[in-house]
Amino acid sequence: MGFIGSRGLMAMLILGLLPTPAVRSAAAQDRPAAPSVPLASVGELRGQLGASINNAGVQLSFEASRRRPLFASRHPLLSEAHIGVGGSAAFTPAHARGGVWLEAAPVSVFVLRVGAEPAYYFGSFDSITSFGSRTDAFDTDSRRERQSAQSGTATRFYVTPRLQARAGRLIGVASADFEWWSSNAVGPFFYEPTRDTLLDASGDRLTTLTSAVLYEHPLRTGRFTTGITHSRMRVDGESLNQVQRLGVVAVRQFNGRLFTVHEPSVTVSVSRYLDHPNKQNEWTAAMAIGFSLHR
Repeated sequence: MGFIGSRGLMAMLILGLLPTPAVRSAAAQDRPAAPSVPLASVGELRGQLGASINNAGVQLSFEASRRRPLFASRHPLLSEAHIGVGGSAAFTPAHARGGVWLEAAPVSVFVLRVGAEPAYYFGSFDSITSFGSRTDAFDTDSRRERQSAQSGTATRFYVTPRLQARAGRLIGVASADFEWWSSNAVGPFFYEPTRDTLLDASGDRLTTLTSAVLYEHPLRTGRFTTGITHSRMRVDGESLNQVQRLGVVAVRQFNGRLFTVHEPSVTVSVSRYLDHPNKQNEWTAAMAIGFSLHR
């Protein structure tokens, strides 16, 4: 049990993309820029509680960040340019992890984040079960039959560039997660529940490409955003255990406070596995409640 394999997409939608204005339409860029605003760093603490099926799991996570604008300008290409630093923590029945990251956005449409995220696995729910080969079956029954799940650690280093743009009410986003994993699992390969794949315990590379086209509809109490998402994950540059999904997502974001929670959001996603070693053409779904704890 863990959270959804494509947690990068959920985190991007809930904690990253939607609260951040992207570049405006070309027509808006042609208009004179508004007066500049003073530079001031902004701190924020956000959380989310999510659940998913296929893979089944729950997760409680938090992210603290502080960002400083690079330009005192309201121009759409510069207004969201910033540098930032942050930390995160996440808890599931299978593991706990924490991390730190640095972020730079020289212009509003491009963000680059680098970070490290160590995790401790409790040895429950078949986490970091050892396998002899990358070609071994690692579906739920196969993992349970091995009875080799154990407690241990794994560390993820990552570089994530992201492009984002807005044209009126349409939002487009594309990102890539370049990850390097290592673990103290017996190995030589181990099952990592967050990414739902087999990784080389001595060190492995994983790449996830994620894209979304969204439509945002403003409401009196916030906004409603919906759209199409696509993701593809490969380990060590191979297509052997490739995971590819296509789906839809809907996000209801509230302004102000609701039931004492500041800026709550509800995200629901449903997608189909176009490619997966064990779940070809199966469906998966996730739901998450996001909230701001301090800003």
